[in-house]
Amino acid sequence: MDDMVIIEERISNPIGGTVIKKYAKGKFLGKGGFAKCYEFTALEKNRTLAAKIIPKASLKKTRHRQKLLSEIRIHRSLNHPHIVKFEHVFEDNENVYILLEMCTNQTLNDLCKRRKRLLEFEAQYYIFQMVEALRYLHKNRVIHRDLKLGNLFLSDKLEIKLGDFGLAARLEFDNEKRHTVCGTPNYLAPEVLNNRTGHSYEVDVWSLGVVLYALVVGKPPFETPEVKATYERIRKGNYKFPDNVKLSDKVKNLIKKIFQLDPAKRPTLDQIMEDPFLNGGEGIPKTMHISTLAMTPTQSMIDQIMAKSNTIKDKNKEKKGGKSGSDSSDVYVKKWVDYSSKYGLGYYLSNNCSGVFFNDCTKIIYHPEGKFFQYIEKTPDRGEKIQSYKLDSYPATMHKKVTLLLHFRSYLEGQRAQQCTADPEAQELKPSEIKKHLNDSPCMIYLKKWMKTKHASLLRLSNKIVQVAFNDKTEIILSSESKLVTYVNKKGERLEYAIGNALDSDNTEMARRLKYTKEILTHMLNNRNRER
Repeated sequence: MDDMVIIEERISNPIGGTVIKKYAKGKFLGKGGFAKCYEFTALEKNRTLAAKIIPKASLKKTRHRQKLLSEIRIHRSLNHPHIVKFEHVFEDNENVYILLEMCTNQTLNDLCKRRKRLLEFEAQYYIFQMVEALRYLHKNRVIHRDLKLGNLFLSDKLEIKLGDFGLAARLEFDNEKRHTVCGTPNYLAPEVLNNRTGHSYEVDVWSLGVVLYALVVGKPPFETPEVKATYERIRKGNYKFPDNVKLSDKVKNLIKKIFQLDPAKRPTLDQIMEDPFLNGGEGIPKTMHISTLAMTPTQSMIDQIMAKSNTIKDKNKEKKGGKSGSDSSDVYVKKWVDYSSKYGLGYYLSNNCSGVFFNDCTKIIYHPEGKFFQYIEKTPDRGEKIQSYKLDSYPATMHKKVTLLLHFRSYLEGQRAQQCTADPEAQELKPSEIKKHLNDSPCMIYLKKWMKTKHASLLRLSNKIVQVAFNDKTEIILSSESKLVTYVNKKGERLEYAIGNALDSDNTEMARRLKYTKEILTHMLNNRNRER
């Protein structure tokens, strides 16, 4: 915590005072042009954002300043579910900071590096969302001009989020042409290279075709070792489908329609949407399973994805159709602090709840939305008793533990600790009073057991998630419900594998840690059986 870099935003208010907002600068996410991107945590609200940091020293030239101002003006005006949300912009003496929606699953480029190429039904899923985003942009007279795998971000739900508007242009009228030669070599449209009559919306359509080809083939269609040779192939429309990759006529026909040298002959986005490959969205999955980030889906997984997509409309009509962050089986421990030498282990979950596993084996878990907590203690018959209280109304006997809970939470979030006062006449909350915060279940997810070994710490949650945090900053997360192994490597990248064949994976680092995890679990199980 002492090494954390804090960025301050100073805001002058109308009466002459100054409000200071603080952001914790986290891990490096990537770079491009003059900017570097980092994970930022807004300490006031504990929100995780992506921050694009541009040094002011790089903005000395007028055209560089104008380019940045144009990017900000265009991006902040956009609001679409498949476009990275522009959150805020501020500056200090050294940098300009653009705060953006955090996309936790990297980009399509990272996905294709891991998977080499995608199945066609996956390409349909992503291309459909891209077309929706581009239709919105073009309706608002915005050309992106840098559509590529690396600018297509993936949300926690594996939804496309189109980002990086550094080269975007807003037209004054629909027939206006632009003449700047800009973009990424493999994705440039021929009219950008020729630059005789200028270019317009059609350049995004061409780049969409390059993305589609790259998704299903595994590499861009015009790629060569030399940029000049790549440009020559683009000018001539010189590409081919590899013999070793089996592709349907539908996807090949759509790619052929898009790769027309004459922009006027390319299909419009509406025509692409109705093309047999996309079929207006009919039969395309509405959601994608997180395991596809790391592995090619099996037929049974495809059937599961499609079955879920076929019922998702009905589920959305029901108020309780989906799992909330409070009862989801995918909840895991994001941060923790081991203070078992005195009190216990404090932790912070991915659903924003926080808790403490005390040394006397009692547990406490706090729900920030409802401002209430649950206190869990063992019963004589080896069961557990769960009591629920409002944060401002609980028995005096719990005061010390509630105070410790709030101090642990504030430490993990980087915020000032709340004050709390015990109420001698406190009434326990009824299950019906907290259901609205927890969907159908009145029980929150909490840490049931933890132990420390020479090489790692093991955490077992009440949702049957087992999480092993190794001393080298890698992690193994086992989910018995989704039958998945999540491996977090030293770079913080999250890779998922089916439990059944994870030990046979080519990822030897993951397999070795998984084997160690199973040995720990077997040891724990044997000890528990002996105790009985």
